[in-house]
Amino acid sequence: MNGMPDLSALSWVHRAEILLVVGALVLLAFAPRLDRSRLAPMLIGLVTAGGAIACGLQTTGAERMGLVVGSVAVVFGLLLLSSAELFDRHQTPEAAALLLIGGIGGVVLVTGQSLLELALGTEMISLVGAALVALGQGQRPLEAGFKYFVLTAVTFATLLFGMGLIFVATGSLAVPALGAVAEGVRPLATVGVALFAIGLAFKLAVFPVHFGALDAYTAGPSSFVGSIMVLSKLGAAAALVKLASGAGEALQFPLMIVGLVTIVFAVLASFAQDDLRRLMAYSAVAHAGFLALGVGSGVAGGTAVAFYVVGYGAAALLAFACLAGTGTGPLPLSSLRPGGSLQLGPARAAGLIVALLSLAGVPPLPGFWTKLAVLKACFGAWGTLATTTAALGGVLGIIYYLRPLPDLLAQAKETKGQGTVDAVVAVGAAVAVVVVLSFLPNLAWDLAR
Repeated sequence: MNGMPDLSALSWVHRAEILLVVGALVLLAFAPRLDRSRLAPMLIGLVTAGGAIACGLQTTGAERMGLVVGSVAVVFGLLLLSSAELFDRHQTPEAAALLLIGGIGGVVLVTGQSLLELALGTEMISLVGAALVALGQGQRPLEAGFKYFVLTAVTFATLLFGMGLIFVATGSLAVPALGAVAEGVRPLATVGVALFAIGLAFKLAVFPVHFGALDAYTAGPSSFVGSIMVLSKLGAAAALVKLASGAGEALQFPLMIVGLVTIVFAVLASFAQDDLRRLMAYSAVAHAGFLALGVGSGVAGGTAVAFYVVGYGAAALLAFACLAGTGTGPLPLSSLRPGGSLQLGPARAAGLIVALLSLAGVPPLPGFWTKLAVLKACFGAWGTLATTTAALGGVLGIIYYLRPLPDLLAQAKETKGQGTVDAVVAVGAAVAVVVVLSFLPNLAWDLAR
């Protein structure tokens, strides 16, 4: 019909983005009615995210990576919606809508080709993360969400300033290739790229701009933290790969150094932690270090980074699915002992064991293959010293992952305390993904390529 838009002309990425926007708007528009049901917001969100995954399967390359991985992260957040530690139980429609918007941000970051798209995607994920953290029970999530929001504003201003410098130097908002920039303005463009990278590094949570994310991961609702982690790292890593491919060694070398420092810092800091949430937060920082190392390792590192995000994402989603419904307060490692306050039951305890072993890089779990891919890329780009430092950091990191295992093994042998149905479903689905990627890592590698 005349005057009607031709939807067949839209790419699958645009269709998925429109679908996610429509799903979020429906949840927000009917929130007063949907908040009476525990299942309705989850089902609407799952149908929407499932449609985005279906769109992603019709594409290839980075588009498939962004749509599939980002939407899967959203799905796990939605599955745990009824277990979410919300301050107000009537806010489930809003939380579901925020998860869908976060998925849009992840897709924009992975598929975007201009600095403006990367900036918008970064801000969408940042604001969604701050809001979801602040919706948690008690004062700790509110404080962590506010701190994350303030730091997001500061780093986003840095990112925008960098984008402005790049525009002044090149006259374009395209991702710059520094080698093609005129000599007279190349220093200006280089400073702009560095400032833009700092804004993205905050989302990746590398040292020394990790503090906001550390508090958010520690105090946020466990049902959502896994999704926030995966979306943030997926988007930031993809954007940094694009930026580094144009900047070359001018950005790759600093990222390699930052990655190594982050790995060493996170490993040493983790040994002092006696809280399970804090341990997982520092684990996220250590893995951000490996991602930065991969980004700084050239073209081969870009594929390794995408592969790493898939393996890390599966383990992180599993870990926080196991912790869903445990509140937003501290979880001392001592609470896992028999008679302690944190009794997960056999299903979730076993799932958390699998997640921790994968995060530690124990073969044949996905964490082993992903670390191996990054170390191989690092060796090809930077040689023995950098690779050995990163490998030692990964090996030493196994120690702190093993600390909770004896108590978790004891809980896995029990016969009661399974947890809520949705949590067990999410745990089962995440375990299945981890097991498949353990024995068929080529599936994740093909997706990453």
